[in-house]
Amino acid sequence: MDRPSQSRSRAARSRSKTPKKRPEWVTVLCFYVLPFILVNGILFILVAARPHITIYAEGTSDYKTTTVSVTVRSLLPITEFTSSQEGAALELTQTGRGEYETEITQNGVIEIYVKSLNGMTARQYEHINILDDTAPLVGETYSIENNILTLTLEDSQSGLDFSSVYASADDGTIIQPASSDTQTGTFTFEMAAQTLYIHASDLVGNTMQATFSTHTETADPNSETDADSESSSDAPDEAENSSDAQDESENSQDAASIYIDTDTP
Repeated sequence: MDRPSQSRSRAARSRSKTPKKRPEWVTVLCFYVLPFILVNGILFILVAARPHITIYAEGTSDYKTTTVSVTVRSLLPITEFTSSQEGAALELTQTGRGEYETEITQNGVIEIYVKSLNGMTARQYEHINILDDTAPLVGETYSIENNILTLTLEDSQSGLDFSSVYASADDGTIIQPASSDTQTGTFTFEMAAQTLYIHASDLVGNTMQATFSTHTETADPNSETDADSESSSDAPDEAENSSDAQDESENSQDAASIYIDTDTP
């Protein structure tokens, strides 16, 4: 091979080993823009990450207790954690990472508050209203006819304990129901006294007492007013109206007025 050919071959090999120059925009993108976006994105996530709280209340089988589960999820460590119900501290038992559990024995609002390492906070509320803390109620319809008290007792949660229903008098006499209907909750009692105290409880022990009292109002025959004197000297038709009014007054004396006072111990 002649000398000029060897020289051209070496020059070609030299050019093939020389790396191509990278475009400037690629360098800027890879070494400046992307790292900037990545670092600031991570910082933003760390700064803005907020804890997440989930509260779950299970059902109840006895209307006395229920189990509440609390789950806390946070990217950063939790630095502050408080739990309460109606302003009173609520003790939780940790069952796993970020998982807690407690038994609730009364209705009310549960509040969970957490604060993470970056200062972000979260607060969650759950209203518990499935427990029976209300005593039975007297229905809207009750009456006394022929010296028999008829009333209805209601309890919408655990249910009425029919065996707990009885009445008492002022002298302490216990009076059992004359009749009861377990389908409608209707009871009848003989009015053995002017005042009867009806006692009842529901199936979880909430008790109530309702007072039924009767009285009759009698008019004073000597309490005739001037207006009555004038009306007595009117026409015969007015006298007839007065006689009708007197009959109604006599009927009203025989009708008992009912006073009810409900007390829930």
